[in-house]
Amino acid sequence: MANLKVYNIALKGLAIGKHDFDYQIGKQFFEYFDGGIAGDGRVEVKLELEKRSALMVLWFHVKGTVNIQCDRCLDLFDQPVESESKVFVKYGEEKFEEGDDVIWVSPGETHISIAKLIYDFIILSIPIKHVHPDDAHGKSLCNPEMLKRLNLLSVEVEPEEESAETDSRWDELKKLLDNK
Repeated sequence: MANLKVYNIALKGLAIGKHDFDYQIGKQFFEYFDGGIAGDGRVEVKLELEKRSALMVLWFHVKGTVNIQCDRCLDLFDQPVESESKVFVKYGEEKFEEGDDVIWVSPGETHISIAKLIYDFIILSIPIKHVHPDDAHGKSLCNPEMLKRLNLLSVEVEPEEESAETDSRWDELKKLLDNK
């Protein structure tokens, strides 16, 4: 398991101004967040923290690769990830709903953990479709044996013919589809 204390930032004693932090994310970090999309990776996170009198602004710069499973052939592959995100840390006794980019901490807090934020920003930078990229010749890098099996098992569905009888109540809505 990863020692997540490395991802704690001391709030007390941190001078007003800009501070830079660099983190190298690897397999142990992903193992802590068991059950996620990515089980391994090599990601570099650069954190720029600007402390002001009433709040802190955190800029996360994420770049690297994560090892995920292909949706098509089920083999693992390295997916490049890159993102930039900003989070505001505000101080207060009460927590208010201001959006996903604001974290409230009580004035008595001595540390803030950014491990979950880093993990979330890495996972959110993964595309929705997890498929091997194509090579330089446009050929898929998916497992060829699995692609053969998928082609054997796939069924072609013929498009349905429109019936001559249509419900006239839908004619006006169909005009909207044709306007695109």
